[in-house]
Amino acid sequence: MNKLIAFSLIGLLAGCSALKQLGVPVQSGSPSRPVQQAPRAAGKVDQLLAEANRLADRVKAGELSRTAAADQLNAARLRIAGANPVDNDNFAVYRQLTVERDAGRIDSDAFRSRLELHLREWMRRWPRYSPKPADPAFSNFLLKLYGLPPLGY
Repeated sequence: MNKLIAFSLIGLLAGCSALKQLGVPVQSGSPSRPVQQAPRAAGKVDQLLAEANRLADRVKAGELSRTAAADQLNAARLRIAGANPVDNDNFAVYRQLTVERDAGRIDSDAFRSRLELHLREWMRRWPRYSPKPADPAFSNFLLKLYGLPPLGY
């Protein structure tokens, strides 16, 4: 059964809180077209999604700023998936956009479009990128939030 969960991009932490506030649809359960993904990688993406949702709730409740939530999501990212150049780059852009959003320099639409553009650039670069990280879980988490296919599959 396919479900789309609309997130209210409340300023998600490095990805989720901002995406929740934007109303980005997120698939839960089975996607409409099966995506081949290693079980371990899917587990990490799901763990990051759960942490992002938890932090987004704290942002919505006024307990955390978007930037503070992004920093906590980064700590979870490093704990769950570890660091790699692709995820590090995508997190850096996510955090930079989150800081701009918190400061009122961009709105949720600009946040979404700029992050999606960056993710699409990674999708374009991925086939020629070397050496590829074994599991770009954070990048795949963001791609999932945007309804885009994961890297490497």
